[in-house]
Amino acid sequence: MILSSKNICILHFTFLNAIVYKLLTNPGEVSGHGFVFILGRAMRLPDAEFKEDDPAVGLIAILLLYVGISDLATIVTPNPKFLEVAVPFRLMLAFTVSGFAYLTPGANIAISNSMVFALSFVEVVLQFWLFLTLREERPTPAQTQGQLE
Repeated sequence: MILSSKNICILHFTFLNAIVYKLLTNPGEVSGHGFVFILGRAMRLPDAEFKEDDPAVGLIAILLLYVGISDLATIVTPNPKFLEVAVPFRLMLAFTVSGFAYLTPGANIAISNSMVFALSFVEVVLQFWLFLTLREERPTPAQTQGQLE
């Protein structure tokens, strides 16, 4: 185990806050980032173009901020049961969004673009990593049996 689940939550919280800050200050920098551009081109997705006065950018930033705040709650009060329940649902949602963005390129430009795919792809990677780390940190029946004796 490279990082603990708490450290991965801190990484996720920091990543989301950085994206929120960049979306609110300069959304073109996020949509034109090299990683977003290369991943979008590799998956043959259209580029996302956001302007500074686009109201959708503010909504996206607020939604990402809410997810980051829920991570902050798990960082401050470590509750592995909450993470064990929340992480599979977050992983499933991120995988569904990235799959929809990839499989329907052009059906809905608001979802099927390079930025949505890149953010949901990073979310899948981080949530899967968190899921595996939580499984490693979970006590085995032999460990719990040893604690009872």
